[in-house]
Formats: sequence, C-alpha cells, structure tokens
Amino acid sequence: MKWSLTVAICLLSLYGSEAWATQRHLEEDQENEISSRRTHHKKAGPPDHNKLVEMARYVMHNCDWASIATISTQPAISGFPFTNVKSIVDGSMANSTGMPYFYMSPLDFTARDLAKNTRATVLVSLEETRYCESQKWDPEDPRCTRLMLSGKMKKVKEGTPEYTFAKAALFERHPAMAHFPPDHNWFVAKMKIAQIAMVDWFGGAKYVSVKDYLAYNYTGEEVLHYYNRLHL
Repeated sequence: MKWSLTVAICLLSLYGSEAWATQRHLEEDQENEISSRRTHHKKAGPPDHNKLVEMARYVMHNCDWASIATISTQPAISGFPFTNVKSIVDGSMANSTGMPYFYMSPLDFTARDLAKNTRATVLVSLEETRYCESQKWDPEDPRCTRLMLSGKMKKVKEGTPEYTFAKAALFERHPAMAHFPPDHNWFVAKMKIAQIAMVDWFGGAKYVSVKDYLAYNYTGEEVLHYYNRLHL
C-alpha cells in the first residue's frame, strides 16, 4: 500500500513537473516572440510623423487585427454602435495594398450588422507593433499612431484574382484560418474607403487622402522579415 502511494506521488510529481515545464516553455516562446517584435520595431521604427501617407500605410500593414465598428442589429441595442475584433491584412506580407481585407462568417455579429448596413469604421493602432511600449508611450498618447478608416464593406467575389490574392494573404498572415469550421460559410470582405483619419502626433487628427493612400507604393518588408525570423 505504501509502495503504491509512493509511486502515485512520484507519477503526479513527474506529471506536474512536465506540465509546468511545458507551460513555461510556451510562455517563454510567447515572451521571446514579443521581445523579438519589440526589438525589431525599436531598430526599424515607423516613418516620420510628418509623412502622413507613409505612416498610414505602415500602421495598416504592420497590424494583425483591427477593431471594427458597425451599427448593431441586436434587438437590445439596435441602432447603437457596436465594435468587434477582426483579424486583418492589407495584402500579402511582401505586397501591401493598403486595402483592408477580412475573413468573415455570416454567423458573426459584424457580418450580421453589415448585411443590414454596410457602413463601418476600422481602427488599427501602432501599439500592436509594441513600438509605443518600447517608447513608454500610453496607447492613448497621440504619438502612438492610430488610424481610422471609414467606409462601406463589401464581399469580394469568389473566383476573382482579387479574391484569390486576399484569401491567400489572410491565410498567410493568419494560418489558423485554414482550420476554421468549414460549415460557417466564410467569405472575404473589404472596405471601400470613404475617409481616413489619423492621430500620429500632438495637435489633433489629420486626414489622409484616400486616393494618395491607395496609390502609395509601400515597399516596407518589416512584416515579412519578422515572420521569417520566427520560422527560422
């Protein structure tokens, strides 16, 4: 009896140690990833705040997720603004377009709202890159650039070159999407941008020309280099 109890305690201790070690290993990997991204953006950093179009494209391309605000269709708050988090890309890691693309299901709050009213605002923040943290700036500090795109959302037609490009870009940046439940009728959506507002320094919001924003040839490869380093 004593022997059995001793074995059981040893096994529990061993299991507990292995579980702790595994958890700690995962935490260390996460810490290293955050540290890598923080260090990278310390070295590279965003463009000068006076370069409005370049800054806007930099922030959009370097963010993995966005807050998207819609007009709610939920009965209890119908007509209220409602916000949700969505994974985002503006093209492949090596080919930024500035156009925000999303992978959505009609079962989600956001898609339901958009089916009734296509107007939305998308917000991304430089804080996502950890650059603001490295500078000891609060996320609300005006130097921690936040970009707000407003416009109308629309589905990207399946089978088109744009659909193929956008879906591949989404799956490249967010590989977990390939394993999303297949019965959720996923679709690719994008925004037809009507206005771009940005806070990137003191003095209030600035407005970026949509035409200039989309026409800008953004060639930054920081996202591509970052993900390449993660998979070395």
